[in-house]
Amino acid sequence: MWISVARTAQVEFLGDLSESTQSVWIVLHGYGQTAADFLTHFSELEDSKRCIFAPEGLSKFYLKGVAGTVGASWMTKHNRDHEIQDYLLYLGQLLDHVALYAPNAAVFLLGFSQGAATAARFFRSQHPNPIAGLVLWAAVFPPDLALPASGLMDSNRVYLVYGTSDPYLAAHIAEPQPFLKPHLWPFDGGHEVQPQVLREVVLTIEKNGK
Repeated sequence: MWISVARTAQVEFLGDLSESTQSVWIVLHGYGQTAADFLTHFSELEDSKRCIFAPEGLSKFYLKGVAGTVGASWMTKHNRDHEIQDYLLYLGQLLDHVALYAPNAAVFLLGFSQGAATAARFFRSQHPNPIAGLVLWAAVFPPDLALPASGLMDSNRVYLVYGTSDPYLAAHIAEPQPFLKPHLWPFDGGHEVQPQVLREVVLTIEKNGK
């Protein structure tokens, strides 16, 4: 038996939404991280024309034992389909909020590690409010995700950013992705977000996506 219930979700943010906002980034943390911690990577990118939202995964757990530091997760294999639908609705409500208060802004989506799979599924869900660009950081497109009925995805809007020493991607980055030819953005490093690389990615994609 399954029932739907309302949840209260935590969303950290930088900047203020208005009609003058030019770009909005929705950024999704990785497994075991929190929205507040993940948002610190973006602190130098805040300005009067850009807002950054970091929603937090709905599932929380202690990282060690039964007390101490808490992390968040977007999903596990348990009740997987329901968790996917829950976070698609969650992100859809956030995107609706952005579109209401910043109607002139281009919206970009970035996911790191586990958050990249979440971002890809939301991008694929074809929400009525458009997303100008998708960044999968330290991850590839989920292999189980079906292609849209209309054909292959617009690869001009999809970027794969990855460290060349990332142990989680060594066997996957060269595999064909389920869309044409995404932009590949390698950098020297591992399974991490590097501030200078992040700044270059954000500024380049904003320029190309507007």
